[in-house]
Amino acid sequence: MQFEEVVATTSLNRPGASDYIDNFVKRKHGQEPVELLDDSLADILAPTYGIMLYQEQVMQVAQRFGGFSLGKADILRRAMGKKNAAEMHRMEEEFVAGAVACGHTAEKAKEVFAIMEKFAGYGFNRSHAYAYSALAFQLAYFKAHYPDVFFDIMLNYSSSDYITDALNFGFQLAPLGINTIPYHDKFQEKQIFLGLKNIKGLPRDLAFWILEERKQAPFSGVEDFILRLPQIYHKVQLLTPLVQLGLFDSFEPNRHKILANLPNLFVFADELGSLFADSSYSWTEAEDFSEAEKFELEQSIIGAGLSDHPLIRLAKQSAQPFSWIGELTENSRATILAEVQSIKVIRTKKGENMAFLQVSDTKKKLDVTLFPETYRQLADRIREKGYYYLTGRVQERDGRLQMILSDLQEASSERFWIQTANHDHDVAISQILQRYPGSIPVVLRYEEEKQTVATPHFRVEKSDRLQEELKKYSMKTIFR
Repeated sequence: MQFEEVVATTSLNRPGASDYIDNFVKRKHGQEPVELLDDSLADILAPTYGIMLYQEQVMQVAQRFGGFSLGKADILRRAMGKKNAAEMHRMEEEFVAGAVACGHTAEKAKEVFAIMEKFAGYGFNRSHAYAYSALAFQLAYFKAHYPDVFFDIMLNYSSSDYITDALNFGFQLAPLGINTIPYHDKFQEKQIFLGLKNIKGLPRDLAFWILEERKQAPFSGVEDFILRLPQIYHKVQLLTPLVQLGLFDSFEPNRHKILANLPNLFVFADELGSLFADSSYSWTEAEDFSEAEKFELEQSIIGAGLSDHPLIRLAKQSAQPFSWIGELTENSRATILAEVQSIKVIRTKKGENMAFLQVSDTKKKLDVTLFPETYRQLADRIREKGYYYLTGRVQERDGRLQMILSDLQEASSERFWIQTANHDHDVAISQILQRYPGSIPVVLRYEEEKQTVATPHFRVEKSDRLQEELKKYSMKTIFR
């Protein structure tokens, strides 16, 4: 590839000009004839295969073909860009007259003027395109040959835009800790340590206090952190993102529990040392966030999920064969495991509803189409932020793969837990489970032995009747 083609690529990826990407590519590879309008314009239009990508080309054509000075050619370009009808009509007459004086026919001059008018609306300044392309090429070179340097710089410039890209390059996100998190992002042995500066809603002065305070002595626990925290920062909303990102996981892995206790921890810290104060804090229990909730909260705060992606966990537990989006091929039937990120419902000309989904797995995204008949069948079974096995036909459209959906099945990390005293009723429990086949794995808890057993050969449907039948043989059952 020549650098001139890099410049053209930069200019083509813009509104209007992007309509000619296919023509540019086909002409480059000899799959479409190159139309140069006139032999006298060959050297101007040949580098871009007959497509006027640049404002300078419009001006050069006006000068070469219509006899305009470059000053008048620039006035014409601006009139075309602003669609000034009166000015364009006046200048068209001048252009035709000038072209005839240069030996061209009036008919050909009007044809060239019409084409100039079409291209002038989106033509890009060539000198700007060269500058942008030089920078883009240099960045691409660094990214390909020195990814550590590239991502170290770009993540500190705009983290959320480059995290996914870095993960696709084989980098991993390191767990965050209140005693280790840096202020700026940093790299160490293929690991990305995201910095405090990326945490939405965290005041800079609080971030600097954390960095300076831990130099005196590492924080030894949640209570120690709160006791040392200046009272001005005793606000739940300030510490919430720190907790939700797992910065205190090494002290207390239950993030929801920490959040639920923060108001009382502030009171405890304020009263410590008074005559009637307790010497230690008494924690209130709370059920923790699910892994999916943790992942989503992390994404909303820092632009990336630090916990295990729910789809990875589902994939490990999956008894159903599937492909990742990156493994799909054109003109094939496939099943993927993905999260539905958005659902757009439209009405067809016949008045029927259909839908377009955008789905993603851990690395890639895919557009999925539900035609009216499929949408009628599946509309009640699909929701945003849900995880599904999506089955359909994979085809290419506008240079990208998409799926035409035919069926879906919800993928859940839910388990059916059976708590029982011992093994005395194993046979009876097995017989009941066999009557309710489904997709939810079963886990047995034997209290006398303090033993938890996964049963991969049993998968059940979610059913109240199932739980009712098991009451006779179990201490407790729950879908969770």
